[in-house]
Amino acid sequence: MGMYRLGDMIRMTRKSLSITQEQLCDGICSIETLSRIETGRQSPSRDTYELLMERMGRIRERAYSMLSVSDFKVLEKMKLFEDYIKLYDYHRAETVLNKIKKTLGNTVLDRQFILRAESIINYRLNRITVDKFLEGLQNAICLTIPEYGTISLSCWPLNINETRLLINISTAYAEKKEYDKGIYILEEVNNAMEQSYMDEQQRVDLQVIIINNLSKWYGLTGNYEKAIRISKDGVAICKKYKLGNVLPILLYNITWNMEQLIHKGVLPAVYKKECLKYLRQAYYIASAMQQPFTEQFIEKHVNTIYNNSFETFEIQ
Repeated sequence: MGMYRLGDMIRMTRKSLSITQEQLCDGICSIETLSRIETGRQSPSRDTYELLMERMGRIRERAYSMLSVSDFKVLEKMKLFEDYIKLYDYHRAETVLNKIKKTLGNTVLDRQFILRAESIINYRLNRITVDKFLEGLQNAICLTIPEYGTISLSCWPLNINETRLLINISTAYAEKKEYDKGIYILEEVNNAMEQSYMDEQQRVDLQVIIINNLSKWYGLTGNYEKAIRISKDGVAICKKYKLGNVLPILLYNITWNMEQLIHKGVLPAVYKKECLKYLRQAYYIASAMQQPFTEQFIEKHVNTIYNNSFETFEIQ
């Protein structure tokens, strides 16, 4: 979960709703007290905190979810679930999910996690349609953001679960070929992440996923140059923070978009050598990160597009 101070939560929520300090604290506390709370110079009492959050229409359980850490063993299983999803190993992810379901309770956050996880598993294993997939994800996000779809999320204090959910929602739109909707959601989430107080490592992990998906959707809408720029930004972040999981796909995204520009005559054919260089890097990083699905995907691309294989081609 993302970690926030109580004052941060109050200030970020108030600003996202365009509420003044005077409007928020009227009848609850003084403006001076609210100012001290928001700047971290004073901790609010539980009653004051709840009254302020309730006035802003925030679900209490969501607010507290940002301030506490769940049982360590449950968090470890949740991380394992996310790791299997990244590896496209949905059967193992489902096995872990079934174990998580035996441990979790029936809080809003528990229901949200399960609804998201089941929607992903059922869609990826071809048990439900993309429309049902999207419906399940939207129902999940509305558990903690009832205003979803009617408000801007660019300044919203998103937690990790909500960020992942919104990434999944953008993917569902992309699966429906509604790339513009997917891009809009990711741009909003990216803006929110840049302003968040989330732990830096957690934020960066999510941002490279956002960047990866944005580069895909921009490429599929024909904005190849922007897709390449975004992917290279993601590669730079991966190198800075030593993140290997997303790096192979980002390198593949650069290659695919360059290939489209070569095909359209925007780039000369000599750039194919650079494409092969990126693909080779992507392949060996995927191998080092033990990502067999990505390895096979990249190798198939090389065999199909370049009529070659990693055993035979050499970078000059």
